[in-house]
Amino acid sequence: MNRLEKLAVQLGMTTTEIMVTGFLLSGLVLGITVNLLTSSVNISRFTENDPKTLFSDTEIDSLLHEAAAMEAGGIAPTPEKQTPSQQNGPLSKTTSGSKVRFIDAGIDELTSIPGISKVLAGRLITFRKSRNGNIERFQDFLEVKGIGRKRLEILQQHLILQ
Repeated sequence: MNRLEKLAVQLGMTTTEIMVTGFLLSGLVLGITVNLLTSSVNISRFTENDPKTLFSDTEIDSLLHEAAAMEAGGIAPTPEKQTPSQQNGPLSKTTSGSKVRFIDAGIDELTSIPGISKVLAGRLITFRKSRNGNIERFQDFLEVKGIGRKRLEILQQHLILQ
């Protein structure tokens, strides 16, 4: 008896069944190997600790893509589409003359800004720590999940970066 027949007796299969199973398994292994070699996903993207990738969900957030497309196309929301609360502006929690220093602001100070919840204030503080307090311009806040153009305008009115 050759090895194939011995294996067939041990497994309780015919030699033809063993050959077909072996062919299918080798095809599976070959397919997985080819898939891994031609994969377009860069693994370093998932392992690097770049703050932009940690705080950015722009790939999965369709609203950010839509907003960026609207800005690129020069399309601005018309006054008919704005709600009355948007036309009147946000309600102010802080006094009109006082601004919060971002470099040393705590959760309480950040939540005093209109539109900033405790969760978003926590994200802002985490973002500040990841940058070691080195935020030079307000555009950097767009990397934080939950900060869009409207909230960025509110932050510009109520925050001091330096």
